[in-house]
Amino acid sequence: MNLSSKNQQGYSFISLAFAVTLLFFVISLVFKIAPAYLNHSKVVAMLDQLEQETHGDIKTESEIKASLAKRININNIDDITQGDIAVNKQGNAFKVHINYEVVKPIYDNLSVLIEFNDEIEVGKE
Repeated sequence: MNLSSKNQQGYSFISLAFAVTLLFFVISLVFKIAPAYLNHSKVVAMLDQLEQETHGDIKTESEIKASLAKRININNIDDITQGDIAVNKQGNAFKVHINYEVVKPIYDNLSVLIEFNDEIEVGKE
């Protein structure tokens, strides 16, 4: 019986070990990055809620910042500081910018940097 290599099928041990290692790396990466995106979805919802609540009455810059700080505290978002929030008056409206970065360590000296930049307009006429 003459078996050639063309008829052999399946994974070798080395290719199977490589595939399992790669799968483990991708799964661990997802588990480390997913909380940052879940927190970002909370930030987007928080900004949408702020935009809906202040649509009719225009607040001051300090009231908007205080409202955002309370919402960040309630939602337990540790990635955003007061310096990441900017409120600028433009005409009869306020532009609210939240620009922040999240650094997640992956392994030893390997890290992932995720940048988020959100903007809404509050009090538009």
